[in-house]
Amino acid sequence: MEEVQPLSSLKELMEWSMPCLTSNIHRERLRARPPSSHLRTLVCHDMKGGYLDDRFVSGTSNKDAYRFYHWSGVDTFIYFSHHLVTIPPLGWINAAHLHGVPVLGTFITEWEAGSAVCKDLLNDVKTVTQVVQKLVNIAKYYGFDGWLINIENEVPIDKVPLMLMFVEKLTVAMRNVRYDKNCHHRVIWYDSVTKNGELKWQNELNSQNYAFFFACDGIFLNYTWTEDHLVRSRKAAGSRHRNIFVGLDVFGRNFYAGGKYDTWKAMEVVRKHDLSAAIFAPGWTYETQPDFIEAERRLWESLSPFLTHQGIEDLPFTTSFCQGFGEHLFIKGKVEKEGPWHNLSQQHLQPLWSQEGEEEGSCRLSLVTQEAYNGGGCLGITTHSPTTVRFMLCNLECNQLLRVTVAYKWSSQPTTLAFLCQLSPNDTSLQQRSSPWWLCCCISPSHTIFMLRLNNAARCICA
Repeated sequence: MEEVQPLSSLKELMEWSMPCLTSNIHRERLRARPPSSHLRTLVCHDMKGGYLDDRFVSGTSNKDAYRFYHWSGVDTFIYFSHHLVTIPPLGWINAAHLHGVPVLGTFITEWEAGSAVCKDLLNDVKTVTQVVQKLVNIAKYYGFDGWLINIENEVPIDKVPLMLMFVEKLTVAMRNVRYDKNCHHRVIWYDSVTKNGELKWQNELNSQNYAFFFACDGIFLNYTWTEDHLVRSRKAAGSRHRNIFVGLDVFGRNFYAGGKYDTWKAMEVVRKHDLSAAIFAPGWTYETQPDFIEAERRLWESLSPFLTHQGIEDLPFTTSFCQGFGEHLFIKGKVEKEGPWHNLSQQHLQPLWSQEGEEEGSCRLSLVTQEAYNGGGCLGITTHSPTTVRFMLCNLECNQLLRVTVAYKWSSQPTTLAFLCQLSPNDTSLQQRSSPWWLCCCISPSHTIFMLRLNNAARCICA
């Protein structure tokens, strides 16, 4: 089985050449999202050293492997491990790109071994240039969008200018890579080494690390910050304050409010100071909690009020809400292949799983895997009262009739159902038809919310 693997030494990196993955391997292009100046949310995935079931290019039979599906509120995804060069597995790249989320790999040096790597890397300008080109070539081949640079060892003060050159050259080189019109490449620096080469986490943006921040697209702050750190960071960043990603450790290690289900308290403070956030190791829900699905729901519903949810802006699109796994593989409602499977490359567009703003308990979305229309699962909707379910936010421009088709079935008694396209929250020119199967309406450039309205208590499965 073909696998994506990291590179553990500078020698491996310098000798890297384009591997021969089979020609039928799918590489999802980064889907367009509407331009925005909102505060950003970065997710950094770190689980047991990485490269578990997700390393297999064509997936695995372990249907219970970790998956992520809260893409609507995420702006960047980082795949992290403690290898020198962390190459994101294709499943993560494809799932994120489907939802318009750029993906970063990680370049990390640590402790004594890291000092030795940095000594070789920073030997001269030629070596720096060669390493940059290798990292760019790797990103181009696998189709991901940039790098997190994490230097967690001291750097000799006379080599700091070359480290700054490395960061700047990589940033410029990635910006010059163009796969298609939606490319959004970036390099982010982790708050670790100072301008004097000391390994000294600042937990803020200040004069000690500003040069690295200036040389790239953003800084990922260490986790042991206080509110005073955030005040100073906001002031130091000026107009680039959205490029400060404040670290939020979901495991809660020496972290504000203890993380875990209280991570939202730290997020609230970060947003209060007009800064972006970096959620580290959200797989805590999978690694430590007895009920992963319930833990995911609880964590992300608590974070949802502080996220800017976004959707797609291109047509056509189709989704059966499959999360990239299943007990069987279904095609048009019939079992195409029996047996469990897991492959994030097969994930479909995901809905707004957090239905904030509704009364507690009035509606619950769930994934049904016992049956599906396409993929391994479909969307289950349970409501105990008349409810509007918001499927997804979009930014669509359309100068002709828009046809929306919905396939569904009831698992309880049938009730009245209508499918709505809302042009904006305050728009009264909503056009709808009573047919549950399709809706035609004219849409002008605007934020559009696709909604399903259930007029009675019901359980419905949407495919």
